[in-house]
Parts: sequence; structure tokens; C-alpha cells
Amino acid sequence: MNDLEVARRIAAGDGAAAEKLVRDHYPSVFRAMRHLTGHREDAEDLTQQAFLVARGKIDTYRGAASLKTWLHRIAFNEYAMWKRKQRQTAPLTLDQPTDEAGYRSFVTGEALLAALATLPEKLRVAFILHEVEAMKVEEVAKVLGVPNGTVKARLFYARRRLRAQLEEETEVAQHESKEVVA
Repeated sequence: MNDLEVARRIAAGDGAAAEKLVRDHYPSVFRAMRHLTGHREDAEDLTQQAFLVARGKIDTYRGAASLKTWLHRIAFNEYAMWKRKQRQTAPLTLDQPTDEAGYRSFVTGEALLAALATLPEKLRVAFILHEVEAMKVEEVAKVLGVPNGTVKARLFYARRRLRAQLEEETEVAQHESKEVVA
């Protein structure tokens, strides 16, 4: 069953098709919202809201993009409205490692999350959709409503900033690790 047929069945009231849509796409939308918000509860709320909006607008789906891309666009719009309502957002804060094992963990996972949190939103969103959610540049462009070239530029600048920040964090962590050992 293709995306257009799934949408038509949902619009006609087919509960099994609606369950399939949620089962197939909820994890991906949730992960994107989790990365954008930094909070599980907010991500759950936004994901659920996105699926409610999608259910209400399913009859407008024309198949110009995949259902995945269409759902991510709705979720991103929900995120943008939520973000406007927020007065301030707290960036991720991470403790510095004090031993070699902590250093390795810091560099591999937590440093990347911290670096992502410092990216400007436009770069962060493009990076998450492309690298974390494995969307093609064209799909990211449709979700964000920008040209493919804009997505490519945002990915380039996001990678450059992340690389620079991770290199800096690595140097700081190595220096602190040497001080602890000494």
C-alpha cells in the first residue's frame, strides 16, 4: 500500500491504516522532536500534537512528498509554534569528565549533544533531520520549506561548527584529564 492509499484509507476512517501510520512514523518524528526540544516530555507532546494535526489534515495529503516528509513538516511546524511560546530554552549542560573512561564517553556522545545544542536552530534542525533521521537533502528541503541548496549550505555550516567545537572540547577534556592524572 503506497502513501497516497494509506492517506485515503485514513481519511475514509480506516483505523488499521491510521495505526500503521503511527506505528511506521511515530518513532522517527519523536526522535526528531526529542533532539530539537531536548526534553522527552515536550517531544512526546509535540509528536502527539503533530499526529493529531496530521489526522485532521489527512484529506489534504496529495502525495507530492512521502508521508514521512509530510509528517515531519507538520511536526516541525508544531515545534516552531511551541518554540515561539517558550520564553527561553535551557541548553544542555554536561559535567566535564574526570577519568579516561569518562573522557571517551564525553567525546563520543555527550559532547556531540552539547555541540548540537549550541548550533543555531536552522543549522541544528537541518543536521538532525539529515544525519539523525537519515532524510535525503530533498526531503529535508520539503520539511523546512527551503531550496535544496539552502539545506546543503546549512549542513555544511553545521558540520563545520560541530567539528570545530568538538575539536575544542577534545583539547579541553584531554588537558583536564592530564591535570587529574598528574
